[in-house]
Amino acid sequence: MKKDKFGFEGSSIILWNKKVSIIWIILIGIVIHFVIVVIGNEIDNNDLKKNGIETSAIVTDVRKVGSKGVIRCTYTFEVNNLIYTGNVDDDYYEIGDTIQVLYLKRIPEINRDKKFLEKIND
Repeated sequence: MKKDKFGFEGSSIILWNKKVSIIWIILIGIVIHFVIVVIGNEIDNNDLKKNGIETSAIVTDVRKVGSKGVIRCTYTFEVNNLIYTGNVDDDYYEIGDTIQVLYLKRIPEINRDKKFLEKIND
């Protein structure tokens, strides 16, 4: 078999009567996934702003993540005797702080720090 310009043998498939490199298909798939995630987060944020239920949460963990010094805070809150968690990248909070979060009644797993939602609204 003949190697393509990336050194792979047989790394193309036929789509709509055209030979398409598998690398292009993977790259397009990654871009589509990224767009879906960004749009989904925007929809969740808007839904939380309009329909979110406010409650108090306790910051349970604060740590540096990544190489750029990002501070990630983990918080927990209770809804109907179930514990839910969320994260916010913010260096204002310390372990034990009480913060306000918004969550969706039908899916409490979707939640955000209220201060974060106010920031992205500005």
